[in-house]
Amino acid sequence: MPVVSVRSVSLNEVIARLELQDEMERVDGYMKNLASSPVLTVSEPARHVISAGGKRLRAMLVLLAAKLNRYDPSKAVAVASAVELIHAASLVHDDLIDQSPRRRGLTTVHTKWFRDAALVGGDYLFALSATAIARSGDIRVLDCLGRAAVRICEGEISLVQNVSPLDQALEAYFFKIGGKTAVLFEEGLKAAGVISGASEVEIEALGRYGHNVGMAFQITDDLLDYVGDPTVIGKPVGGDLRRRQITLPLIYAAADGMSPTLRTTIDRIDDGATLAEVEELLAWVQRSIGIEQSQQKAQHYCQQACDALQTFPPSAARDALEGIAWFVLERRK
Repeated sequence: MPVVSVRSVSLNEVIARLELQDEMERVDGYMKNLASSPVLTVSEPARHVISAGGKRLRAMLVLLAAKLNRYDPSKAVAVASAVELIHAASLVHDDLIDQSPRRRGLTTVHTKWFRDAALVGGDYLFALSATAIARSGDIRVLDCLGRAAVRICEGEISLVQNVSPLDQALEAYFFKIGGKTAVLFEEGLKAAGVISGASEVEIEALGRYGHNVGMAFQITDDLLDYVGDPTVIGKPVGGDLRRRQITLPLIYAAADGMSPTLRTTIDRIDDGATLAEVEELLAWVQRSIGIEQSQQKAQHYCQQACDALQTFPPSAARDALEGIAWFVLERRK
């Protein structure tokens, strides 16, 4: 177990302690104001996604990272909004690919409207992020978030096709989540360093913090799909498995003496496996060492994130960033 110097803190605690409520509300308002196209089939889906809210974790991290140096609220809100808009765009496309009917308790765009609305709506949100980036006033922000958008596309379309050989499965999985999830944390935090006048060493440290928090976030998400409380996460466990999404708990579980019969079930999930067979596989993973190994990997990433913050002198913002890293690990939804 890692040695934690700052306890986990909830996002609400951070907002209250560092008086971020006004800035978080400005981020919401900023995004909604941008999504003002008179073409309602474009603006309404975008505003639907923005209004769904969520944790706004990425925006909060950008604001906190900007507070580590010279804080300019207008620039920080613009970058935080750009990061959240890129995230929202990726969710619209992700839901369309997965054919998910609901997100955060609300009907998804392709379900509420139609397929083309989701395609164009996601593109529209990406375009709005470009506007927010331009308003940040620093071309280097475009470099950061442009890289993130490219890697998100690469990660989203990448597949983890098999659970073995173990090293290849792990490589494919970490590549996928590094693009799908972690890169936006990484490049968003680097952009926060850019607009706050951070040194190159500090910008790179923020990138390492963001990457590691993002990796821990996604691994925890994948763990919750196996061991989460359905009443808390708002969906049944095993959803990824039933769609044959190969994630870290399954990869580690398969290397822990999984029977040939269960391995065959993995291959047959979308090609003839019965519900009973999939449920048996789910139960086996839940009992396996794969859960603990995945938790340890997420802990490792959290510790790496906190180590990266040691580049900065002690401050309330640094403490909050460290506490959020452990909140990511301990969250239940």
